[in-house]
Amino acid sequence: MLITDKLLLSYQRCNLRAFLDTWGDWKQQDPPSDFLLKLMRDSSTHQQQTLEHETYQQPYYPRGDWAAGAAATLSLMQQGVDRIYRGVLCQGELGKTNGERASISGIDGQYLPDIGEIPETPVHLSSSILHSSEITLVSRPHLLIKQPGDSKFGNWSYANADIWLSKKPKLDYQIIAAFHAQVLASMQGTMPENAWLMLRTKGLWAVNLYQRMPQMFEILDECIEMLENRHKPEVFISRQKCTLCGWYTVCHEEAESIKHLSLLPGVTAKRYAILKVLGLTDLESLANANPDLLASYPEFVAGVAVDVVQQARSTFLNQPFVREEGRRKKEEGRREEGNENYAEDSQSKIVPDIADNILDKMAVKEVENMVVLNGDSETGLFHQNTSSPRAESVKSPVSSVELDKSSTENKPAKYSIPAPILRPKPIPYSQSVFLPIAPIELYFDIEAEPELNLDYLHGVLVIDRYNNTEKYYKFLAESAAEEGVAWKQFLELMWTYPIAPIFHFCDYEVKTFKRLAKLYNTPAYLWKPVLKRFIDIHKYVTQKAIMPVESYALKPIARWLGFEWRDAKANGAQCVCWYDDWLKTGDRSILEAIVRYNEDDCRATYVVKDWLTNFLLNQKQ
Repeated sequence: MLITDKLLLSYQRCNLRAFLDTWGDWKQQDPPSDFLLKLMRDSSTHQQQTLEHETYQQPYYPRGDWAAGAAATLSLMQQGVDRIYRGVLCQGELGKTNGERASISGIDGQYLPDIGEIPETPVHLSSSILHSSEITLVSRPHLLIKQPGDSKFGNWSYANADIWLSKKPKLDYQIIAAFHAQVLASMQGTMPENAWLMLRTKGLWAVNLYQRMPQMFEILDECIEMLENRHKPEVFISRQKCTLCGWYTVCHEEAESIKHLSLLPGVTAKRYAILKVLGLTDLESLANANPDLLASYPEFVAGVAVDVVQQARSTFLNQPFVREEGRRKKEEGRREEGNENYAEDSQSKIVPDIADNILDKMAVKEVENMVVLNGDSETGLFHQNTSSPRAESVKSPVSSVELDKSSTENKPAKYSIPAPILRPKPIPYSQSVFLPIAPIELYFDIEAEPELNLDYLHGVLVIDRYNNTEKYYKFLAESAAEEGVAWKQFLELMWTYPIAPIFHFCDYEVKTFKRLAKLYNTPAYLWKPVLKRFIDIHKYVTQKAIMPVESYALKPIARWLGFEWRDAKANGAQCVCWYDDWLKTGDRSILEAIVRYNEDDCRATYVVKDWLTNFLLNQKQ
């Protein structure tokens, strides 16, 4: 059996993924999304940029022929090459299923040095590894660096380094560095004193091998035992980790078929473990459970027990409920405790570690989302905004950027239910349940390219309840140089309706609004009054309602209400790819697709807001 560094990385993130990578039917895998392909390209580009001033050699061998790759790498190491890029390290016999196996520790009695010190107790592997004769470890560190020190090659040895797009030395990266070091030790006859992570902003980061090696052995042992015995792990859907996995559709269909509790917002892996102990492993039993039974566990404190039971009840009965009082003081605590299922939008659920620089910025917007990807955005030299807030001063700029009919009427939206107009005459603010119902309301959504630190599209849907009209405006930067113009025109529209509430979904719009105001030195009197009109629908829907949805992101909620996006597969992560394609090709149909998606996001926010207000009004009657 072949255990590679890639497989071990997958195992750390999801045991089931490693199992399916080994024993699953690869024909059932989802094709890679455009966003995943972009992340892979970005990672490769980052590696090349990191190494552009380095002199290195790379072993050449037929694709997938690890034995030839290991032989070519060994030859370069014997020659004493200073830097080896993407070498192949092997421990064990490739291509054999029987026969004597190399020692797992590389050298009999090998201890693990910690910066020159010898630990008192050697590290041993458990029996499942030691008794196996069919395990081969293959490692492909990004870089092997020559350094002084005796090895079987002579008076030099090698240390391994990995180049990550990430800003943080994540534990799974450190474990993989220890895995590289272990296999490297078996080839050169000595354990490297150091292993390195080359991070995007932190530069070189030293991995403590003495600390990480025992952890790596434990994880490796568990992984091998699972694969050798073919113990398929239980499915568990975690949107942050699952969104870009090729096995997502397979796993999600399995979870849906058994109504697995991981599909419930609020049921994290730790909470699910407690539910299993209590025997609450199916939807009906959890829906009928007493929340007090859960409240004694720290994973269910601060009202989480009530929320989870209500969520199960809502899903079991397929109907919404008013969220009970006495829950957590702030919904934000849900995210801080790692509840990935309360995604702010699809991009925030995109968590491929090859591009943290993209995902950290996107997390407040939409991965998935991860892509947001929403995959759970990162300026330019532009104009200072000195425009007047008076309505008469902004009519011309706004009309000049109205959306062309070709981009809005090309493909009609499919709405199972219309966006409701609540009353013939709007309810005064003071009589509203908690959300203002105004004569004119604005629904706002932003599209961004985080790698360029560019917010290139401000979309606004203007709802006139008196005249029963709807109109969508786009403020689009076709290049980074136009971001400031789009920002200025957007502000002008906000002052065209100086008292209209501005609804949005999640806090990305607020954070970006503040960033752009600062970036373009916008006078406070032009932006601070506007900011006070912002209302986050996501915040209110998660505070006031329990809904039978898998996630409290915009798409699951709006789709449950019957709303459909015109481009069914479009999402924030896809828009990132689309905008990059636009910059490369100049194909205006790509921009039209982005605008269409943004308009649908605005309309979906409108549908959710009106539904929520009607729902709560009906509860009071």
